[in-house]
Amino acid sequence: MNGQTRASAAHTIMLFELQPSSKLYALVDCDNFYVSCERVFQPELARRPVIILSNNDGCVVARSVEAKALGIGMGEPFHHVKEIIKNENIKVFSSNYVLYGDLSRRVMETLSVFSPEVEVYSIDEAFMVLPLSTNTSHLKLIREIVLKRTGIPVTIGLGETKTLSKLAMEYVKQTNQPGRVFDISVHANKDEILSRVLVQDVWGIGLRYAEWLYKMGIKTAEQLKNIDDAIIRRKAGVVGVRLVNELRGIPCLEMEMTAPPRKNITSSRSFGHYVTKLSDLEESVSTHAAMAGRKLRYDNSVAGSITVFITTNVYSKTPQYGKAMSRSLVPSTDCDHDLITAAKKVLYKIFKPGYRYIKAGVVLDELNPNGFRQTDIYAPRDYSKFERLFGAVDSTNQHFGGGTLHFLSTGITKGWSMKMDYRSPRYTTRWEELAEVRA
Repeated sequence: MNGQTRASAAHTIMLFELQPSSKLYALVDCDNFYVSCERVFQPELARRPVIILSNNDGCVVARSVEAKALGIGMGEPFHHVKEIIKNENIKVFSSNYVLYGDLSRRVMETLSVFSPEVEVYSIDEAFMVLPLSTNTSHLKLIREIVLKRTGIPVTIGLGETKTLSKLAMEYVKQTNQPGRVFDISVHANKDEILSRVLVQDVWGIGLRYAEWLYKMGIKTAEQLKNIDDAIIRRKAGVVGVRLVNELRGIPCLEMEMTAPPRKNITSSRSFGHYVTKLSDLEESVSTHAAMAGRKLRYDNSVAGSITVFITTNVYSKTPQYGKAMSRSLVPSTDCDHDLITAAKKVLYKIFKPGYRYIKAGVVLDELNPNGFRQTDIYAPRDYSKFERLFGAVDSTNQHFGGGTLHFLSTGITKGWSMKMDYRSPRYTTRWEELAEVRA
């Protein structure tokens, strides 16, 4: 591409980007999401301090407002805060990801009632495209209906671009706006709000760019908004110019309605206690292979290779060992039987007796759509019966709960499983754990 062509392309990009906004963007953020999920089924916890623990009940990963006020920090080891938990009557939960994922799905489905364009940004955040006529009354209605249908309180920021909607949402949290909603598009002095935001806190600004901007004397989002386009283009290219235009109210970031295809699938967990037996490791890697297979089928994909890893606890003073090894899957597959068989063959090669293992897992790579399955020309295989089989397995497990149908090699009691001493019931996905109501 010659200089004239590049200039023409850049000019075309800028013309495209500088179109006035014809819609508004809302960012919906679930308030203290993990804590809110637990409170849905235990409303007596509404004003009580609550914390959620990480895998194996290791450290604090979520806190209620009341717990934050008591000085409990994010990521603090559980054993460091046991005294304050006892003294302040703090309610403790193990992470219940099955429950959180299902309630997240319900929130997103409710948002889709208000807009055909909803981008799920994370488990507790989503962008929505709304008409220009949207105002704070509409946002309050959305918030009210989400709360009524799911029990999850949300905060909503509205702006002419995705970046401004994110800044509006953060402004609500910092200033405790009435109704937990804010429309920055109609604010009389938008620059005053942007001047409060440090440049490193602007969505899309990494540490390297923030350091460069500080050296240029640009410390706030308001200053970044007014930067000369030529300066930001030389350092950050078109991506940087788009970000600046977003601050100016010119939408440049498209909605991502579908998640990009995965490049790999990982399934792993730390054990609830040290594992020394090969049989326990077999159950673990078989379980992870089956979990990864379910994700493959959900994505309508197949895997061309599998990696198995096992490791000891690097923080202990016991003898250390860790090993990972890969194996090609020919033909590519999404069948649990193939994945489990391959995973166990790899495990047999990397296992060493005499060590105390703390974690194992599998990684699937070389993912392709099911329709582009690499096959073995010397041993063709009819996959239709496997598709029917695992379609029935997945449907049964979805209806009656995960693990209803499973391979025997994944274990029955799973004594090696992750520690979850404080986990609440999975109210919405397990028949045997449904909430009971007594009149």
